[in-house]
Order: sequence, then structure tokens, then C-alpha cells
Amino acid sequence: MDGRRVFSSLFTMEHQLSQFDISPDIHVYRVDFDAATFKPEDLLWIPHHNRLSNAVNKRKAEHLAGRIAANQALRFHGIKDYIPGIGLHREPCWPPGFTGSITHSGNVALATVITDNPLQRMGIGIDYEEIIAPQVAEEIYGGIIDCAEKELISASPFSFNYALTLVFSAKESLFKALFRHVGRYFDFSAASLNEIDYQHLSLTLNHSLGPYQKGDTFIATWKGDAAQLITLIRLG
Repeated sequence: MDGRRVFSSLFTMEHQLSQFDISPDIHVYRVDFDAATFKPEDLLWIPHHNRLSNAVNKRKAEHLAGRIAANQALRFHGIKDYIPGIGLHREPCWPPGFTGSITHSGNVALATVITDNPLQRMGIGIDYEEIIAPQVAEEIYGGIIDCAEKELISASPFSFNYALTLVFSAKESLFKALFRHVGRYFDFSAASLNEIDYQHLSLTLNHSLGPYQKGDTFIATWKGDAAQLITLIRLG
């Protein structure tokens, strides 16, 4: 779906745009927004707004904030007035020559974009998460990590719930980075944590996925504080 649309009107939804670098060549655009101030007419800025007609306002506000961030990330690369559409698997549709990633949680949305290289298998995945509460982490970890991963994060310098959030986020980023090449959904069991430190962690595939082979390893960069964290995986 073509995402071009002129940024022609102000939004009722209160939001603030900012930008930061997660690495020297990766620029991330952040939108802090107040979903309670969203109005249905705000969504008319998005060409594919009809596909969200049945969504609740909170979901519409999140989607809008993510597309605002993506629009600005593309502007950095000289692509003006482009709003990524929605693909067959609900993935963002990027303009030719570019690929990117969008994430949102709570009242924050992030987006980043990189240029494609036809000689390399390019991809990028970004994920933003609020730290899982300790009690919740104990209840849900079995759906995110296996026994070996549990031992590894228990031996890490981080609290169990913080490390679990970090692994959860990194696996989400891996999915986003690989999806355009794999072309199908895969769950958290597809990759396992094998190393974690204060800036990076690595995930290794447990079985083949599309052009990727069992044993392939991917490095996630991360930043965080006591309340939230961001992970990013770049291919190519």
C-alpha cells in the first residue's frame, strides 16, 4: 500500500517528537503521546485509516504515534510525506530502498529506518518495553525462555525480571529484523540467549528460518533505566 500523504493538519492528540541515536549510525525517532486526547479525525492523516476502523481508540492512538515517528524517520533520509502502510501480516510497508521498524508501549512510540543494500540481507528491529514486574516475570517466564536461558539470566548481574524483559524485547527485535526475509511468524523458542552484558546480548537460532541457519547468532544493542528499555538488532 502506498504510504504517501501530505502532513497537512495538526492533531488533536497531544504528542511530542524527539530524536536520539542508539548507535552512531542508527537514528531513532520517539513520540510521547497522550492517548486520552486522541480524536477519531486524527487518524484521517493515515491513508489506511479504514483498516483501523474496528480498533479501540487506544490502539488507534498507538498506531498514529508509531506512524508519526516512522514518517519523521523517513524524512531524515529525504523521503518526505510517506506513511508506511500495513502489509499482509500487519507489518509496516516501507518505500523502495528502505526498511525500518516501529514499536510502541504505554504512551511511547519509536521508529527507525535504514537504507537497503541490494548486495546484503538488510533488516532492522527495534522494541521498547516497560520493565516486567517481578511477580509477573515469575508467572510468564516459561513462555519466553527455556531452562538453560533461565539459568543464564539468573547468573547475570541483573534482577530476574529486568533480564527477562531484556530477553523478551531482544526476541521481539529479532522477529522484526528477520521477518522480511523469513516471511512467516515464529515464536520465542526459535532463538535462545547465549550471552548478556550491560550493552549487548546475543541470540542464537535453534532451527533454520528462511535463509538463516540453525546456529546463526544475532547481536542486540540495548539501553535502559529502572523503568523501561530499548533493544535493537540490525542485519547487514
